[in-house]
Amino acid sequence: MSFSMNGETPHGYYRNILELTTEWEQRGMVHEAGHVVPFDFGQATDFTAPKSIETNIHPVLTPYSLQPFGGYVATISSGGVWGESGAVLSSEGKLIFDLSQEYDAVQNRMLEAEEHPVFHQWNNPKLQHIKGTSAVLTFCGSHNYFHWMYDVLPRLAMLKTSGIPYTSIIMNPNPYGPFVGQTWAMLGISESLVIRTNPEAYYEADQLLVPSLMMNSHYPTWATDTLRKFFLPHRDITLATPERIYISRNKASTRRLINEMEVTRCLEEYSIQTIYLEDWTVAQQIQLFASAKVILGAHGAGLANLAFCQSGTQVIEIFHDRHVVPTYWMISNHNTLDYYMMYGQGWPDPAIRFPGFEDIYVDIDRLKQTLHLAGLKA
Repeated sequence: MSFSMNGETPHGYYRNILELTTEWEQRGMVHEAGHVVPFDFGQATDFTAPKSIETNIHPVLTPYSLQPFGGYVATISSGGVWGESGAVLSSEGKLIFDLSQEYDAVQNRMLEAEEHPVFHQWNNPKLQHIKGTSAVLTFCGSHNYFHWMYDVLPRLAMLKTSGIPYTSIIMNPNPYGPFVGQTWAMLGISESLVIRTNPEAYYEADQLLVPSLMMNSHYPTWATDTLRKFFLPHRDITLATPERIYISRNKASTRRLINEMEVTRCLEEYSIQTIYLEDWTVAQQIQLFASAKVILGAHGAGLANLAFCQSGTQVIEIFHDRHVVPTYWMISNHNTLDYYMMYGQGWPDPAIRFPGFEDIYVDIDRLKQTLHLAGLKA
């Protein structure tokens, strides 16, 4: 990797890869500028309604059918990658927005293209040149277990399917947890291939190889199938695990159950054992979920392991009554799991402005009603 003068400030953006390729065609640059190969995520998925005692099911959990769309693998000659989140730039310095999604942790929302930090926080970084073809697997939330599993790792399979060789991989930094190294080792990928982004990073490669983002294709069933192929062979089959489990968030910083002791006492009557995933390796977590028959927990990244469940596994997800996200309902549908949901009551805190960060109170009577709906008996 070599250094050159500071890169120029980015100007303008392409909302999506189609806008970029259209410009290539108009300027007669297709062959030298790069190319885009569509990626087929397979058949449509039918999403069925959750089972629940609730009379007001949130609209995001409404049944529907979805044909995956928008997948591609792009090669971009002299493409750039900027900043810690790894924004992708064209050779002339324009942001490619559908490859550069950014989350605002203050406003707790995804940013629009014109709000992207590349336009407002440009820090005149020193441009570093990377020889050869560099694959890009950056994502703004890759420090989170769910986003690592679903927004980063399936894109490795897209690279393999493309058949295009690469000499390095540009990734986000990993100061967070052991799951990155553990999954990397399972996949046999050497850290020596990896170039990490940072707040001062600005890379330009001879050629970038960039798979589209999973979130832009609404996390197709293909992503779950890919994770199963990647990781089920690596589960710790020597480990004996309980069949009925409750995934505690007591060691997390958000969405903890205010009355967890009361909840766990109730669950013990149904032979449901409390689990702290922070204490388990990835291989152990995969075995735990692959062997479980009943899984209960508040909405949280640990439920990404539902990808490894057997068809028919019963899942009960507890939502904050003002923060309902369909992620794990979708994964449950991918794997034909028996999915139930219930609401907990948000526990207001003057210091917390976003409901998704509030702790939750669970009504024990409603919890028991939900357990009975699932056919579980004390």
